[in-house]
Amino acid sequence: MTPHHYIKDDITMTTNKSTHQQTGLLQRLLLPEIRFVAGVYLFLILIFAALRGMLLLRNSLQATGIEPGVLAKSFLVGMRFDIAISSYLLIPFFLCLVLFPLQWRKALLSAFCVIVGFFIFSGLAEIEFYRELEMRFNTLVFEYLSHPKIVAGMVWEGYPVFRYLLIWVLLFVVFSAGLRWLSRKVLQPGRGYGASALLTRALISIVFIAIMVIGARGGLANTPLRWGDAFFSEDAFANNLALNGVYTLGRSALDKLTGGQQFWLKAMPPEEALQTTKSMLVEPQEKDLSSVEFPLLRQETNLAPVAGPPVNVVLILIESFSGRHIGALGAPFSRTPDFDALSRDGVLFDHAFSNGTHTHQGVFASLAGFPNLPGYEYLMKTMEAKQAFSGITNVLESKGYDMVFLYNGLFSWDNKEGFFRQHGINRFIGRYDYVNPTFVDPVWGVSDYDVFMRANDEFRSLAEKGPFFGAILTLTNHSPFNLPDPLPFDKIQTGDSFEGRANSMRYADWALGEFFKKARQEKYFANTLFVVTGDHGFGTAPAITGMQLDRFHVPLFFYSPERLLPHGERRSTVASQVDIGPTVLGLIGSNAPHQAWGRNLLAIPPGDQGFAVVKPSGGKEEVALIEGNLLLMRTPKEKPVLYRYSLGFPPTSERVDDSQKIKEMDHRLKAYVETGLLNLRARRIGIPKQT
Repeated sequence: MTPHHYIKDDITMTTNKSTHQQTGLLQRLLLPEIRFVAGVYLFLILIFAALRGMLLLRNSLQATGIEPGVLAKSFLVGMRFDIAISSYLLIPFFLCLVLFPLQWRKALLSAFCVIVGFFIFSGLAEIEFYRELEMRFNTLVFEYLSHPKIVAGMVWEGYPVFRYLLIWVLLFVVFSAGLRWLSRKVLQPGRGYGASALLTRALISIVFIAIMVIGARGGLANTPLRWGDAFFSEDAFANNLALNGVYTLGRSALDKLTGGQQFWLKAMPPEEALQTTKSMLVEPQEKDLSSVEFPLLRQETNLAPVAGPPVNVVLILIESFSGRHIGALGAPFSRTPDFDALSRDGVLFDHAFSNGTHTHQGVFASLAGFPNLPGYEYLMKTMEAKQAFSGITNVLESKGYDMVFLYNGLFSWDNKEGFFRQHGINRFIGRYDYVNPTFVDPVWGVSDYDVFMRANDEFRSLAEKGPFFGAILTLTNHSPFNLPDPLPFDKIQTGDSFEGRANSMRYADWALGEFFKKARQEKYFANTLFVVTGDHGFGTAPAITGMQLDRFHVPLFFYSPERLLPHGERRSTVASQVDIGPTVLGLIGSNAPHQAWGRNLLAIPPGDQGFAVVKPSGGKEEVALIEGNLLLMRTPKEKPVLYRYSLGFPPTSERVDDSQKIKEMDHRLKAYVETGLLNLRARRIGIPKQT
């Protein structure tokens, strides 16, 4: 062999040795624990997929008629939830593997197997839970666990216990064996490392944890994963199939533990709270149909029959439509000339209040008819939201109405689509559904004008098929107040930071006016009831009471060419968004039974000043009861405070020292909140299924 060949072989051997050293170094730096946990991720996802497959098999009748592709997508969508739960499990497990001594690993692996075994057991139990109740695990589980003897007997007598135990043993053994095999294959005893290698390993571990955190939150979207993200189709079973029972149960537990509701839940005996609440809600002309399952069920008895075809209903929620800046409510600096002109016909309530100070609360209070309660400021995101409500959408759906919801932005925000898709609305038109919009705000989406013009087209089309319900939620009057240039009206010059808000509110009002100009030319207009209100107000000096009532003050306007007198009527009855549903049902002549948390504002007894229960976002969990010109503010562990207020210009408020009045209003407020919380958690707020 020539010297040249020796040199070449030597170079080859050196290169191979260098490559081998680099590969070994890479394996050492990538941590055996990382490779091990990555493998466990795969095992867990396969286990969850198997449980989802068994749930599908056991409930196959509910899948009848669903396209195989839709069911397949349930598994794909469900992987987000499976990865999230796997991440919550594996983040602490990974940290323990890295930080704890090697001799602890056997105990750690055993503990992890036990935890996963429990999850497998709960997944199998959920198969029958869903078959019985058609819902994934939720707070009802905790109610069942409070009666272990009864539930154990029911399960033993009514379900194939041994079959599920055998399946559980099989899955547990397979998982445990797989974990042991992976451990022997990957988790070898570590070696010593230099300072540089240790630093590199630490940095790699941090990156891996960051990746797992992304998996736990469901990706890189603005908002973390929520149960509404599973609602991708029109088929309820396919949507529920996509969920993960461990996720829904964990979410329910978290909501229950962090709700901060104990003060309200223990305010008085539940029956006393219920009777007090009924005295606040049930009107003289209503028939009491209540039962244990439907504690507030009632029915109008003296409604005048409505001639002709069913009445269409359009509910318009305008972003931050504050009563403090509306001329029709007395503002000398009106930003709403179009609404002011419109309000000359129909019925306008000038003491109306949003139930909360966030769009989320305004939406569910107006459409679902449920108040904003402590611990449930973001009700549509909680597991308690996944039940029947007695809102206007549910009632009208049962009467055959088509439903559409139009919005500038993304329906995933606040879980709107996930929530309302289960409450009758089957068509959603959001940010990316508008063709050639006139203006697009890079933050919030298309302009209010584009929303209203599309709404008119949709309503025209729906009216040809039958009665419809349309919900419009606007966004333009929201910071950063981006508007088209040039504006379709003379720009408002305030010379201060309020200028953007003033012009945005005027733009929202102008768009509303343009909508009614179009709607009046349509056939559907004469046979439609329109409701216009704000999702909430906004803060304006001076503050009205300790609740800053200007954040809640909104107009509430009912307008129908055929159902209401053609002249304007202004009423000062205290109202809130939960009153919208019962009032609408009365105006369209529906005596459908309901459990609304408000009243028909046009049928309350003479002399009744009305009431509203309002709660802001955040803060110290304060809640207020408004009756006439009095407001009682209540914060847990603090004494209630009573105010007398005026919504004049300028507004006024003063403390009132009337112990008897404070006692009476405090009792009503606590009863209303307690009953709401108890019924929500017990899933008793819906209406009976139509047969």
